[in-house]
Amino acid sequence: MEAKKLDNQVETHKNGLSMYQIIEQDIKYRIEEGILRNGDMIESENVLKEMYNVSRMTVRQALNNLVRDGYLYRHKGKGTFVNCDKLEKKIYGLVGFSEEMRRLNRVPSSKVLSFELITPDDKLKDKLALTTNEQVYFIRRVRYGDNMPVLLEHMYIPSSLFKDLNEQVFESSFYDYVEKKCNYRISYCTQKLEAKIMDEEQAKILEAQPGSALLYCSSITYLDNGRPFEYVRSFYRGDQYRFIHRALRN
Repeated sequence: MEAKKLDNQVETHKNGLSMYQIIEQDIKYRIEEGILRNGDMIESENVLKEMYNVSRMTVRQALNNLVRDGYLYRHKGKGTFVNCDKLEKKIYGLVGFSEEMRRLNRVPSSKVLSFELITPDDKLKDKLALTTNEQVYFIRRVRYGDNMPVLLEHMYIPSSLFKDLNEQVFESSFYDYVEKKCNYRISYCTQKLEAKIMDEEQAKILEAQPGSALLYCSSITYLDNGRPFEYVRSFYRGDQYRFIHRALRN
């Protein structure tokens, strides 16, 4: 850290800024000037506490604000890191998670949390265009990019379309299984996006703080014959993702 910058901030503090705002400004300055780069781990709370001669609560408030604003992200058990380069999710094309991660030069992986057959309620029947009482696979899984949890998925899949479906399929790309193993052709999907905040369970799974930002996407994906083959509720870490939309003028 440059002493000159810190001295300037102390002077500003005398003019009315709170110490947590001073810490925020200094870390932002170091990021914007390239002193801290994407993926760099910043100092621990204990080190920052000593650097600024403040309480840990003050340091934590500054870091929480920087995480909220997208400058930093936390990786549980490892530390707090600079976040200049968010994952970009294009919502004008139909690309699976694994393909998307490889395009961004990240290594994709998955962990299945649960895999079961359930009886769908009327709302789920409507989403999947079910006319009978056939059961539906319900899968919860976490998706990772370079071993960091970035996405929690709740998937609902008609059992009649995939007789031999098993838990191992979801440890990698489901879309590869659909197209290469089952010889179906995926056509299009509809998506709805919302901003949410993480509850305690989601935060624990995604290794984030409760109350952190979530990007929520509900989607229904269709085969080329018009049959919906999956309904997915996706919960993206807001500090790791930005959504890209391309609009055409009519």
